[in-house]
Amino acid sequence: MDGAGTRLGTKLRRLRQQALDRPVTQRQLCGALGVSGALVGSWESGAAIPPEERLRSYAHFFCTARSASEGAIRMIPVEELAPEERQRRVRLFDELNELREEAIEETARPVPAFGALGGRFLYYGDGLPVTILCTPLSSRQLGFDEAAAADGSLPPAVQYATNPAHPNHVRNLANADVDALIELVGHLRAENPVLPLRWFTYDRVTSADQLAGHLVLFGGIDEQSTELPSGSTEVVRQLRDRLPAPVRLVWDGEGQEFDAEFVVAVDENGDPTTDPGRVQAVESYRPDFLMGEQGAVDERGRLLVAGAPHLVSDLALIQRTHNPFTPDGTVTRFGGMFSRGTYGALRAFTDPRLRSRNERRLEAGLDERNFWMLIQVPIIAGTVMTPDLDRSSTVLRSS
Repeated sequence: MDGAGTRLGTKLRRLRQQALDRPVTQRQLCGALGVSGALVGSWESGAAIPPEERLRSYAHFFCTARSASEGAIRMIPVEELAPEERQRRVRLFDELNELREEAIEETARPVPAFGALGGRFLYYGDGLPVTILCTPLSSRQLGFDEAAAADGSLPPAVQYATNPAHPNHVRNLANADVDALIELVGHLRAENPVLPLRWFTYDRVTSADQLAGHLVLFGGIDEQSTELPSGSTEVVRQLRDRLPAPVRLVWDGEGQEFDAEFVVAVDENGDPTTDPGRVQAVESYRPDFLMGEQGAVDERGRLLVAGAPHLVSDLALIQRTHNPFTPDGTVTRFGGMFSRGTYGALRAFTDPRLRSRNERRLEAGLDERNFWMLIQVPIIAGTVMTPDLDRSSTVLRSS
């Protein structure tokens, strides 16, 4: 027998398809209500329960056929509603809200404590949608050149990444965290089989509404973030500023791709602090590179392999806190200094050999819903090794 959440979703879908003189697409409804397609989809599937105010908007929109008349999809102003339309709005809201309350009562019942793979950290049993945000590669990193783009002489892969109109356009060619994205999507699908899931890069964030539910962040939101359109910059900045952690990623200078450090703010007792008034010093943590005296080296003495320093150990921040845009949602961040660190930090909770052990380490010493830790990610022969959080040398600092 279908639950109340499913019945509510079915009702919302039928309203969209049948309530007015013509069907309304999800995209059209999103524009009228001012919400994202992912949210409407999750409500219609029964995977998430809409807030009461959103149901008021539904009732307002579907109480009159004029919402989809004259070739436009729009919300009719309240003062323009006829008396019978106002009555229909009240009746429709009461019907939807009753289904909502039944669905909330059902979700209050105990849910499994573990996912399908037996994990807890990346198991989302509350049905809220999960959004994964990844770092976009900049034009410089892609090797994009305006003149070459104009005359069609860009290398094929750069064209595929930067030209959405190209027949071979591949959006994730410009995704700096694609290895971690593939790893996480596969794991989340297995751990949470019916989870509403979507992903995109930070430059595609234009509204805080896109950040509802649970978020997983891959790097890319430090103060020296990759180039972002102005609309994205403001929303991403608000998100970054609401993630409390005494750890920052600092670059030595513009364009210095390999010269950065994590700094941890500490108080007079040497304890990490997020209170600017208590900061007495900062601790500096840098990745390890292979050093050399012979062969090609850079100005810091790092051995160069094919023109790039050889990374031996990266650093990464793992953080979980509440989602400032959704009361019951969470934000989980895997932020490496380089993409290797981001991928390794994620692997700590997806690698079947170590994920259970690492989850137990969290449960034993930290608040799983509100913590941060700065870790080392070993790299051997170019392969990212899964960090063992039980080793004292792995966790450099934590909350």
